[in-house]
Amino acid sequence: GILTGAGNLDPTKKGMAAGAKLFAVDYTGDFQDETINLFLNKNVTITNSSYLDGCNSGYTLASQIVDEQLYAYPTLMHVFSAGNQNGIGCGDNDYGAGNQWGNITGGHKQGKNSIAAANLLADATLANSSSRGPAYDGRIKPDISANGKGQESTAPFNDYQVFSGTSGAAPGIAGCLAQLTHAFKSIHNGQEPASALLKTLILNSAGDLGNPGPDFKFG
Repeated sequence: GILTGAGNLDPTKKGMAAGAKLFAVDYTGDFQDETINLFLNKNVTITNSSYLDGCNSGYTLASQIVDEQLYAYPTLMHVFSAGNQNGIGCGDNDYGAGNQWGNITGGHKQGKNSIAAANLLADATLANSSSRGPAYDGRIKPDISANGKGQESTAPFNDYQVFSGTSGAAPGIAGCLAQLTHAFKSIHNGQEPASALLKTLILNSAGDLGNPGPDFKFG
């Protein structure tokens, strides 16, 4: 609903990219592998998922798979939630930084080429629960922030529901990428944009919140 909802029942609840085509798949441990078939056969260029895969577990095999895919297929982008672990922490994996830092929830979210989204309230303040970086190896994570608190999204049985968390922020970012994709193709004779270009555009055109420049809270 946040990504592609058409607003059929309530136009005020239209998604970020209401004209996009959406494919839903069951999330499994090899989720990224499943998406390659959709990329190759259905031209799915943007994916969104929010499932955790360990808490600040470092640059894992999943991270490697994500980065290798985005390198091998330059028009594919994976968008993830950063997690809602702040204040809870990651135990031994927080490298002594305490429960306010280093709590991104997943190896796949630590990938260099993918995007992890933090959770903002409607007034652009950071939700207390929004997971914070740095990545285990010190890199900037999350990459960017979006409003995820109090999002109104679709619900089963032709209804709407209020939804919150970085899982509400990430599909908003994916929808922005879909809009940028549409704009690029419209002026470049249908050519697919490189995902690295889209990531550069969205990171460098975002409002700078928090500390000046990139930081471990807002990205």
